[in-house]
Amino acid sequence: MSKPVNHELLIKKAVPIFWENGYRAVSYQDLAEGMGISKSFLYNQWGKEQLLLDSIDSYLSETIDPVFDFIEHSEKGVQAIREVYHEVANSNFQDDPCTCMLMNIALELKQEVENLTPVYEQFLKNMRHSYSAALHRTYKDGGIKDRNKIPDYVEMLVGLMFGLNLILHYKPSEELIVYIDSFFDLIE
Repeated sequence: MSKPVNHELLIKKAVPIFWENGYRAVSYQDLAEGMGISKSFLYNQWGKEQLLLDSIDSYLSETIDPVFDFIEHSEKGVQAIREVYHEVANSNFQDDPCTCMLMNIALELKQEVENLTPVYEQFLKNMRHSYSAALHRTYKDGGIKDRNKIPDYVEMLVGLMFGLNLILHYKPSEELIVYIDSFFDLIE
């Protein structure tokens, strides 16, 4: 009798494999070995595209959604966003790649994985919502003078996160912190 399969655990094992290698570069063999299963089991249970989507879903719920929740509900307002950005800048990319898996995969696969588009759009919607909530809290506390600028600030911060995901590979933390803080200084 075969032992029961823990799909959640297998998906969690697939996340870093996709994260580190991307979708195109990883083979069924790489995934199967990294997950500790046979290629045929992988192929019959998921297929590479479905495993990717399940991995992204797991990554978002385990890693990204708690960050958005922190930002949205923090009494710190915009300072909560700054803290998250500083954490990204201070991470050690070599030991723990912290760039957003979804951003990387979305850039790699743009139009190839049709089911990725709604996931990506929901991710952006959640990001914008959490940022907007934090900025509105800052406005209520007097830290932002013009409420009408909040949508522009949200878009600026989304762009900053995308930029961080790229330059984080090339710049030291100290430079990134200066770059981040110069953006936050624009929020009045």
